[in-house]
Amino acid sequence: MNRSYKAIALVFLFASVVMTDAQTLRVQILSGKSGKPIANEHVNLFRTGEFGDLAGDRNVRGFNTDDDGVIATSDIAPDIHSFLVSVDWHRQCTENEKVNHIAFSLQEIFAKGVVSENTCKSKVKRTAKPGTLILFVRDETFFEKMAH
Repeated sequence: MNRSYKAIALVFLFASVVMTDAQTLRVQILSGKSGKPIANEHVNLFRTGEFGDLAGDRNVRGFNTDDDGVIATSDIAPDIHSFLVSVDWHRQCTENEKVNHIAFSLQEIFAKGVVSENTCKSKVKRTAKPGTLILFVRDETFFEKMAH
């Protein structure tokens, strides 16, 4: 009887590890001014610390947002704890708009969901479900585009 309890506990432990690894990260890109989705736009997710994507690959593969401005991935290396988001031709709606280097915690996103700061228009608000990051962005200015 004692062995069966140990076997059951081991099965539950293994199942919880497998389920944890299979979590899907959703990132929704929204216009900070209108709240509308940024559809069909190229997005990169970078691991913090060293250059690479969330899977640990140094050849960063990008994502394209769907009609709802969403990208999703479950290909996340176990040593990734936080990441950066870069949306082509857009900047994050933050106090320091010149920098897109705000690291987002995977643990916080999976636990409760995260909504980024929106300094573009404070009336546009959203709530995120666990596993989802909502990121408010604005179009780059002419001079920001020229700096690429």
